[in-house]
Amino acid sequence: MRVCVCLCLWCVFYQDTRSSRMSEQQSSAPEQLAPGKSQGGAGATYKVVLFEFGNFQGRKVELSSEVKDVTEKGLEKVGSVLVESAPWVGYERQSFKGEQFILERGEYPHWDTWTNSQSSSSLLSLRPLKVDGAEHKLHLFENQGFAGRKMEIVEDDVPSLWGHGFQDRVGSVKALNGTWVAYMYPGYRGRQFIFERGDFKHWNDWEAPVPQIQSVRRVRDMQWHKRGYHQNPASKQQQPGTSAFKLVIYEQENFQGRCHELTGPCNNLQEAGVEKVGSILVLCGPWVGYEQANCKGEQFVFEKGEYPRWDSWTNSRRSDTLYAFRPIKVDSQEHKIVLFENPSFAGKKIEIIDDDVPSFHGHGYQEKVSSVRVQSGTWVGYQYPGYRGYQYLFEKGEYKECAEFGAQVPQIQSVRRIRDMQWHLRGAFNPNN
Repeated sequence: MRVCVCLCLWCVFYQDTRSSRMSEQQSSAPEQLAPGKSQGGAGATYKVVLFEFGNFQGRKVELSSEVKDVTEKGLEKVGSVLVESAPWVGYERQSFKGEQFILERGEYPHWDTWTNSQSSSSLLSLRPLKVDGAEHKLHLFENQGFAGRKMEIVEDDVPSLWGHGFQDRVGSVKALNGTWVAYMYPGYRGRQFIFERGDFKHWNDWEAPVPQIQSVRRVRDMQWHKRGYHQNPASKQQQPGTSAFKLVIYEQENFQGRCHELTGPCNNLQEAGVEKVGSILVLCGPWVGYEQANCKGEQFVFEKGEYPRWDSWTNSRRSDTLYAFRPIKVDSQEHKIVLFENPSFAGKKIEIIDDDVPSFHGHGYQEKVSSVRVQSGTWVGYQYPGYRGYQYLFEKGEYKECAEFGAQVPQIQSVRRIRDMQWHLRGAFNPNN
């Protein structure tokens, strides 16, 4: 008889998230860690395996501490990565320089599973990331030197700064507690920037070419972190169903050329007079786009924000075409999803309640997901950790096999909620002028 193990995440409902915060006190903020100066907490262990070729083939090297140059370990290149205990940050160049890549526990079979920008396949140095507290607090400032409008994020992940009424310009950052990763585009896409506890007075301090951030999330030890909260001014709250949907399609990149406005579903963009999709501005969402007409093929979730070119909305790098769109209904403040190892809701299962999970491996669950039950809320699943790879939209209902949610193989390694950030009860921000 097969034993079915249920892994239940955060099944305890908090009556007051503020009062339930861990009693462990944080010490005063230390100086910002220099690149390469990772510190593990008490008892922390780190292990990552690098393979020379894709799909975990060729020579391999095991690491348990930072390495400034992987070529000195006998690897000419890194083709795939297996993170056994996490998290790590990889760098495009030696000595922790260049583009950054967050690597959480899980499998990365080829280079485009750890990079979001698609600009480089190089990975030449790595170091462990310190995750030293259950508290998370981040301040984003519009201008350098901690000036201009400010956005405060406390104990939550934010897939769209625009969804909170904050623009995409971020010129300086204060990471007061915890470790964070920010992204150039909404939905955790585009170039990645790591923020460990400390002050970042200028965007050059986090290796950004321009002062642009559109989404941000916590890097967490998923075994002991707690859920978050937010304070949302009552004047900004909306009830479900009161907001409209609006999306603008541009035929050329960077919001150039002819534009077309959508306020409802469109099964065939060409029939609506759109020759091609070069860039997208989501004014009110969320939306889901499809690779083929009649809402078929690969799926792309669009939250409020700017998408200047095709690789800002796709994680798979397989297709740059969009032929259909429809709004996503977000009709519940509660979120509950159950994912099953085998078809027809059989085998091992993982239950997720009101939280985002960037790594199933971090919870001791493998990546095989063949069937799904969405009991409340709307979700998006991803093929790889850190919200990368193919995207799968899960609205309320049952999916008895992977083909029903558009997957060619039964593989999901991360999942997150799609939320109306104006009225969702948990979350993350205090925007200040």
